[in-house]
Amino acid sequence: MLFVGREKEIGQMKEALEQGDNIIVLGKYGMGRTSLVQHVAKATEEQWRFVFVDFSKTPGSICNYLLTELFPTQEFDREHLKYKPSRFRIATLALDDSRKHILVLDNISKLSASKLDFIRYLTWKKRFQFISIVESFLTSNGLFRLRVWMNPSIVITLRHLNTSSVIQFFQHLSKEYQFRWTEVQIKNLAEVTGGYPLRLQEIAVRELERKGRLQEVIDGRYDDAGALKGHREGLF
Repeated sequence: MLFVGREKEIGQMKEALEQGDNIIVLGKYGMGRTSLVQHVAKATEEQWRFVFVDFSKTPGSICNYLLTELFPTQEFDREHLKYKPSRFRIATLALDDSRKHILVLDNISKLSASKLDFIRYLTWKKRFQFISIVESFLTSNGLFRLRVWMNPSIVITLRHLNTSSVIQFFQHLSKEYQFRWTEVQIKNLAEVTGGYPLRLQEIAVRELERKGRLQEVIDGRYDDAGALKGHREGLF
């Protein structure tokens, strides 16, 4: 599915990663924060390996997940391996993949002392770069602490898409899936969304369902289905 309207942010992310900086992505629910990072990850997969981590889980669960993702050929007794030894292995064991690793900390909504300690430890080791995807209800104090430990970093705030980008998306959707929308209909759809990415997604899914095409996209019969494969999130 066509990814539109984030050219500036994509450029900022790539530049920051090239310079070795970390990134903090802000924006309210439905703005496409995770989808933006997924798009950059796919576009730069030959250069960097992005590992997405659900940061709403406990540090122990996060460590177990990272051990599996980062060291697939290693055998660990995860049932008995404690948190700090797990963390130490993540920071020191030889990585199987030679690409630079980017840890994407998704769903950052609350920073407990243990989670801040986890971030401090890994950033201090300077083995990985980080992209932090922050929920809008993270406290200002939590965001301040995150920025301290993500330094050097840039902050990218996602806002509503501009009208031309929304029109471009609906034009592509209409042509690709033969919806036969007129320019007037497309402009009306763009006005209805108000540039809010989640509304674009909802309209796209609704029309694909109405035309009986959604399952085709999910099944991967269209090469450009992108993040729609397997679920309905991440159109953009």
